[in-house]
Amino acid sequence: MGLGWSPAISGGAGLLVALAGALLWPGFEAAGLLRAFVEGFETIGRVLYVLVGGLLLFNVLSEGGAVDRVSRFLTEVEPDRSALALLVVLGAAPFFESITGFGVAVVISAPILLSAGFAPLKAAALASWGQLAVPWGALGVGTLIGADLAGLTFEELSDASAWLSLPLFPIYGIATLALAGGWAGVKRRGFEALCVSLAAGLGVLASSLYLVPELAGAIGGLVAVGAFLLPRARRLRSLEVPVRALTPYGVLLALLVGANSVGPVRTTLEGLGPVFAGPGLWLLLSAIFAALFLRLDSKATVSAVKRSGKQWLPVAGAIVAFILAGQVVAVGGAAELLAVGAASAFGVVYPAVSPLVGALGGAMTGSNAGSNALFMPFQAEAAATSDGSGLTLAALQNVSGSQSNLLAPQRVVLAATATGLLGREAEIVRAIAPPVAISLAILILVGAVYG
Repeated sequence: MGLGWSPAISGGAGLLVALAGALLWPGFEAAGLLRAFVEGFETIGRVLYVLVGGLLLFNVLSEGGAVDRVSRFLTEVEPDRSALALLVVLGAAPFFESITGFGVAVVISAPILLSAGFAPLKAAALASWGQLAVPWGALGVGTLIGADLAGLTFEELSDASAWLSLPLFPIYGIATLALAGGWAGVKRRGFEALCVSLAAGLGVLASSLYLVPELAGAIGGLVAVGAFLLPRARRLRSLEVPVRALTPYGVLLALLVGANSVGPVRTTLEGLGPVFAGPGLWLLLSAIFAALFLRLDSKATVSAVKRSGKQWLPVAGAIVAFILAGQVVAVGGAAELLAVGAASAFGVVYPAVSPLVGALGGAMTGSNAGSNALFMPFQAEAAATSDGSGLTLAALQNVSGSQSNLLAPQRVVLAATATGLLGREAEIVRAIAPPVAISLAILILVGAVYG
């Protein structure tokens, strides 16, 4: 952020320093570096696989005019762009992120925001905030890992995380209005932002408590969409729904739900190998379907493929460097040193500090699952030594790690790629940071009071 280096150079510098620390610093370990690189490249493969599918789908839809048509329809539903941003940030994006994970919501929502007339920097920030329901991203995989490591059930950790997340949704709702329409927009639509935000948060909570915890984020997003469209029902009935432009999105949704919502189906697909695991394959199939359905000619199809490749290649180097740097820091012992040091230094007041540990993990790994794998065991141990509540500290770890995911370098690079801002990642981080910082401050207060 300070030097304005490109993502590839920044990530490479971070990786070199991490390697130097693991190899040269007393107390750190170099024995596990090979394993760190192997595990890192597994994660890199999944991320890049998803990214190429998401970019290809976007470019095919763009060539076929679907993105512009959907954006025009949304502006007909709500001409006020600041209100439209609420629908994307609190409804559509959390839904897709909860079904897919991996930051796919950014690739889907950023082009719609751009077509609606938002400047690239604002579109990047708004699309990034759409990942706010990350505890249930990829159907709650990170929360499942965290629950196992903390000795809790998935339902217990999901419910506690939903309660903690409830006051955070309005923060992003108000931030969305402030960024999209300034304080005038907040004054004009602040009440609606609170209503839609609370609808999203209550939808997540109700789903976790009484329905399907794995789908809590997706259901919360749908509830937010319903709360947004309800007062506009009369206007919606008078409009022509762009069925043709929306059909590829519907196909993607059907493929994702079919592959992920039924346990045996998901297990079978994962057993077939990495090609079938995660949303990458379904994004690629949706792109192929979109090209055929929208009747792209060979010239337009080749153009979409070439543009996807040009967008994908610069990002690949940055993602490789950042993920490997995070793996080396974890395996070398630096992450453990920071967590254990914080727990011993703060003692009984450690619960108030614990969200910062979770935030460190999320920002470093770009993954709620990675953050929980790193720090959840230490949070559970710290709860015992500091007389804190094990469930509260586990939920604080889960939610704080998810919030800081938005600032992880690889996720910021994804937002920069989707909005054409490669090389301006520092500006994106500064735009994204305020509601993340406020959310962490609330989590710190919760830890101080209830930990």
